[in-house]
Amino acid sequence: MDKIEANAYGNGPVPWEALQAYSTYIHETVHWWQHCGSTSGLLLSLSYFSQCHSTMAELKEVLVKFGPIKSLKRWTDNVLLDEGWVAQEKLAAANFAVNNALDVFYYTSYALRPREAIQWMIKQNHFEDIGYTYSIVYGQLVGMVSASIDPEFEFLPSMEHLDTETLRLHAEEYPGFHKGSNVILPPLGLQAIYEGQARFIQLDFLNRARSEPLSCEEWRMEGYLSGIYVQAFESFLKLSETDWPTSFFDPIIPLFLLVCDISINPTRGFPFNVDYFENLIHDVDVGIRFAEFCFTIKAKPHLKTAIKDLSRDEYNEVAAELTSPCGYDHPLTALREVSKWVEDYPSVQQLMEEYRSFEFIPKNLNVRVFLAQFIAMCLDKLQTPHFFCWPGAYMADHPSDMDVQSTWLRHLSLFSDKADKDGVYPRKWPNRSEKAVQTTFDQFYGMMPLYELTEQWILRDGPFNCDFSWMSDHYNSGHFASWANEIFNKFYGVNLSDFTILTP
Repeated sequence: MDKIEANAYGNGPVPWEALQAYSTYIHETVHWWQHCGSTSGLLLSLSYFSQCHSTMAELKEVLVKFGPIKSLKRWTDNVLLDEGWVAQEKLAAANFAVNNALDVFYYTSYALRPREAIQWMIKQNHFEDIGYTYSIVYGQLVGMVSASIDPEFEFLPSMEHLDTETLRLHAEEYPGFHKGSNVILPPLGLQAIYEGQARFIQLDFLNRARSEPLSCEEWRMEGYLSGIYVQAFESFLKLSETDWPTSFFDPIIPLFLLVCDISINPTRGFPFNVDYFENLIHDVDVGIRFAEFCFTIKAKPHLKTAIKDLSRDEYNEVAAELTSPCGYDHPLTALREVSKWVEDYPSVQQLMEEYRSFEFIPKNLNVRVFLAQFIAMCLDKLQTPHFFCWPGAYMADHPSDMDVQSTWLRHLSLFSDKADKDGVYPRKWPNRSEKAVQTTFDQFYGMMPLYELTEQWILRDGPFNCDFSWMSDHYNSGHFASWANEIFNKFYGVNLSDFTILTP
């Protein structure tokens, strides 16, 4: 990979082993884009932080009233079993923390693998329903973003509207918003779509980079088309009533990648308001969006051969034909909205200046880092949506007027690993001082124990697990356990050893 980026092979052939390595690098970078550059990914990523951000005050109240007890969920369940409904009032703060953390847990489980998750979720006493859960996590997302760039809700979706409509639909027992109601299950979830998109972008690059491209069947025999990596594509073919292509140059491949791109970028709930709350699940569920686009292709078979040049015009035109019949926004409308934030609001301009220099203010730093990366990607996607939809082709020198290399380098993962070491390391960036990058790196990962241990405190039975070996090449369990405890104590005022650990 280093040799390819340094152009060490010149005009000569690049060894197959190097191409394979670089294609994996592209695959994993696409995962980074999914998690910080799509609306579904931003929701998924920040929901992990929200378990702490949205409940810190309540957790501190619990410590004052009842002391350090783990897990909080098991303790509240035990108190309710012993004392009955009359205990609800004294448990209000604890229940708030537990329910918020569970809503995030239910959302991530369902969003990633809906058909597997629903089988056990419907048996959980704390689980309400899918629409209710989506409403909660979108509220948490908007709340965290608001605290960073829009505390007066000048441009973000209305939290008051979100709360009012959710309670209304819950009271009316509208399907999807109350316990036990029927909902339409999508054929697949985020995991299959994310992996399918990344794998087919990877294969698009590899196929074009080869002197002799392989057929789809040959790629299958090489082991690239199996398991989770092909589930989304096979579902796409089945729902759109399309046969397997023989070649990766078939226009059905870029159409599939376009469907993935617009499926994982819902626009309602964030950055736009939900206009008709009864449609919330239809609007934001990535698997349902994916299926709707496939059904549209079935009804409009000319779309199967519509993408030939991988151009911006083709992206715009086919995206319009896919979204309009489903009642979805065109993907560029959301990108324009985010671009307008940068143009009109000093708070967003300040955030993007922090991103440019990598000197972030400490408050809500992890949220600000992710949000700034999301906005930066939106700005570039607005100009070149076709590159972010079909990057494998452009990285393999598909004809283009844009500066492909510069755009690619702007959106590599913020942090990295090393070939010869374990752990996570700051990446060197042009026009950013190494000191600023190192400081942000230290502060970003310095918050990880707080998020991890907060989730364990609320939901996980048994002792705290302080294994952070993934973070360092020079891992010392005692040192890292002490470091994690120090961070936890700084925020909550108690040590991990102070906790009473309940027996399951």
